Amino acid sequence: MLVKLQKMWQLKNIELIIINCFNLFLGTNSSFPYTLFYLYYYLYFKLFQSRYALVIKEAFSCMQNSKINIIMFKNSSSLVKNNVGFVEFLEAIEYNNFQVRIETHHKDISNSIKAPSLNVQRNDLCAYISTDLLFVPLVRQVFDLGKCPIAKGKHIVYKDTLVSKYRPYIPFGCWIIITRITKKDTQPFTCFNITLQSLPSLKSELYQCT
Repeated sequence: MLVKLQKMWQLKNIELIIINCFNLFLGTNSSFPYTLFYLYYYLYFKLFQSRYALVIKEAFSCMQNSKINIIMFKNSSSLVKNNVGFVEFLEAIEYNNFQVRIETHHKDISNSIKAPSLNVQRNDLCAYISTDLLFVPLVRQVFDLGKCPIAKGKHIVYKDTLVSKYRPYIPFGCWIIITRITKKDTQPFTCFNITLQSLPSLKSELYQCT
């Protein structure tokens, strides 16, 4: 009996575990306490304790007359559900007219250190939005960033915390992500800073990040 449950555990497939647990229960009532124990253990420690988290601690524009503004409400709990801020495009984003560059810094207690592996060299903005596999998928979970062209207007930020059972590519700790967008004629278009906290779980101790 225990061997069968241990094999199910190794599969780490929650649907299959639940189905087999009920099959075992129907086959013999004496197995029910063991079934409940293993099911509870899996649900609690694997589903709840191992939910990695990315938390947006701060986001703001870092240049005057920025054409993209980020507004994050300081106390989103008292606001309308699914509305923790907004991103406002003051001008439309058109094809082949903008470039993006991203610098990523790991924030320590006393200073910040550049992380070249997470940087994005100067790149066509629309091409980057269409092909990036690191930052853009995360952004699209926060607000409805579509493909180019992007019309001017406000986009609601739906949440400031992303939770996943998969470990994020961004290592644990505090990260400052500086994004600069320029027009092809090198005219500054926008700059914004995002402070991001990568945590091993939602129950991790929240260390100082801003």
